[in-house]
Amino acid sequence: MRLLAPVSLAWLGLVVPLVLLYVLRRRREERSVGSTLLWEAALRDLRAERPWRRLIPYLSLLLQILVLLAAAFALARPAGLGAAPSGAQVAVVIDRSASMATRTRLERAQEVARGLLGALPPGGRGMLVGAGRDALVEGALSSDQVALVRAVNALRVEGGRADLDAAVALAAERLAGAPSGSRVLLLTDGAEAGSVTVEGLAVPVEVRRVGAPADNTGLVALDVRADPSPGHPDRASLFVRLRRAAETPREVFVLASVGDALVASRRVELPARGERSLTLEADLPPDASGRAPFVSVRLTAAGGATAEPFDAQPLDDLRVAPSPGLRRLPVFLVGRRMPSVERVLRSDADVELFETTLARLAEREDDSPLDGLVIYAGELPAEAPPGDSIVVAPEQPSAFELQVGAEARGPRIVSWNEDDPRMRFVSMADVHLGMARPLRAPGARTLVETDVGPVVVAYERPSGETTFIGFDPARSDWPTQPSFVVFFRDLLERARMRRARGGVPAGGLGVPLSVPAPEGQEVTVTTPAGESLSARSRGGVALVSIGSEPGVYRVEAGGRSLAALRNLDALGEVDLQSRISLTGDGEASAHRIERAEDHRESWPWLALLGLVFVVLEAGWATRRGAA
Repeated sequence: MRLLAPVSLAWLGLVVPLVLLYVLRRRREERSVGSTLLWEAALRDLRAERPWRRLIPYLSLLLQILVLLAAAFALARPAGLGAAPSGAQVAVVIDRSASMATRTRLERAQEVARGLLGALPPGGRGMLVGAGRDALVEGALSSDQVALVRAVNALRVEGGRADLDAAVALAAERLAGAPSGSRVLLLTDGAEAGSVTVEGLAVPVEVRRVGAPADNTGLVALDVRADPSPGHPDRASLFVRLRRAAETPREVFVLASVGDALVASRRVELPARGERSLTLEADLPPDASGRAPFVSVRLTAAGGATAEPFDAQPLDDLRVAPSPGLRRLPVFLVGRRMPSVERVLRSDADVELFETTLARLAEREDDSPLDGLVIYAGELPAEAPPGDSIVVAPEQPSAFELQVGAEARGPRIVSWNEDDPRMRFVSMADVHLGMARPLRAPGARTLVETDVGPVVVAYERPSGETTFIGFDPARSDWPTQPSFVVFFRDLLERARMRRARGGVPAGGLGVPLSVPAPEGQEVTVTTPAGESLSARSRGGVALVSIGSEPGVYRVEAGGRSLAALRNLDALGEVDLQSRISLTGDGEASAHRIERAEDHRESWPWLALLGLVFVVLEAGWATRRGAA
């Protein structure tokens, strides 16, 4: 038994003035009377030297004290955890999807979890599982209630959907063989269009809903494309899509800005349960450093007010995107000339082509190779540069992380990886190679396989990726086929997307930033809200834990200024209504999903008892013959 509002016990202080009213003597009023014969008893009391009199146990006083006790304890909300047997184990699963950021849903779930894990039965143990993109044990099975409550307090929302079914299955598996009375409690807002298995597991599963259904309006898509015109060389078109998840229409303002400068706005009437698409025109000139800026689009209430929050769900009211100017991709050609590759590069209007050498490239101080794509033909540095690169026909026995085999004449292509994004719409069925060298390395992804081994592979690292081509395109018929152009265009687009995103690998809301940096170097991150975070690099990458705030994260690493863009990409999170369903349930799902309660409160019974005492006291005071 515990008190949810112990401060309300202060009302018991009213017992003191109540008792004083019964022990204080009355102050008499002086009046002139004809005779004092009938007033002798009153005169003796008036002449008493002490203002107090002996406390007489009146029944009315006892009833009034009982009324105060019942009322004070009812306001203090005494609660019990139910009949959990000794040694029982409890696993609490908390939904960490983006919809849990709505109003106080996560806070309510944490309150319930603290009440349950902070008051385990004798010999009992508890654990905490966070349900995000992956199911993670945030608090191991333990009887340390302080550590479990600390883990609950540290839990944060992770943008995107949550795999609730996997989290419940993980918790039930950890409680396999637990004593009778053990259970798994899932705390969720139910805003997931999925199902959760509640039967057939090792322990019983209970589902409790936190938060009431709420209306919401969200930005679900933003794309920025260059649209220059005479007199407006920096003109761009912003394509915006909005969704209204409510039964009533609403008028909103869509504001587009670069930094603190407003560049476009529009008032939009959104229908109930509907979508609207619109296009905004804006000029997006480069910033002071010559780089194209990032564009942010925000929803505000009608009238243009920018006060936050705009509505119940703050994570889908802002989206950021790179400016079209960031599509300009510097490409550095190092080594011998490759006419077939150069033709593909020059056909892309957004490519800035530079021919250079290793020595000149190493001397560059203004533009880091991380800002563009480097293509090596013959010459190679000792280590791979940060960012994206392509190695064509390496001549050394090793190329960065790969081992290069001996030349093989006329190898035959036997397969290619059509599922890899670098091979979109690329077919190698009619390609014939005159000479090739197999490429091998642990962790490399094979793109094209021949009868002598892989000849096109991709190696990804925290600072970028390198695509290796183990043959000279001039010694094959590949440049004569459309797949050759498509393949290099795919590589250009991947490098362009990485550069547009600021040099930090993309990720969802709440996913730590993976910042490439030398070993042991400290990386500093400034969040969209201005908070400063830091982490030290290990193994060539610094993992910086961030919150679920959308926007642009500014990164300082090794003297380089990078950026990371984070948006809420789970479109289903815009709808905040309860849509979860239960499987393995004999009854209707809605009957099994109840309001989250971590206790059984007793205040209604105490309030009723207090009312009974009030009725008794009123009956005693008004009884026949009462003085």
